[in-house]
Amino acid sequence: MHTSRPIEVQGRFLGVAVTHAAEQGGKAWRFVATDPLLEDLDGATFPSPAEVQRVAGLVLARSSGQPSKGGGR
Repeated sequence: MHTSRPIEVQGRFLGVAVTHAAEQGGKAWRFVATDPLLEDLDGATFPSPAEVQRVAGLVLARSSGQPSKGGGR
């Protein structure tokens, strides 16, 4: 069974993180982007939903020209 977590930064829904089996038998989280600004991250894997949110926040801040606040949590 898969588990999913919504990923949002500063009230903006960016996509979902979904569990999947990692190559080495562990659990990883695959990001499914719904916001076009994050299409480059679509399909990327991360160790946790928190890391997905942190990186998504950095990308969002970069695209809007705003300084990052540690991932926008």
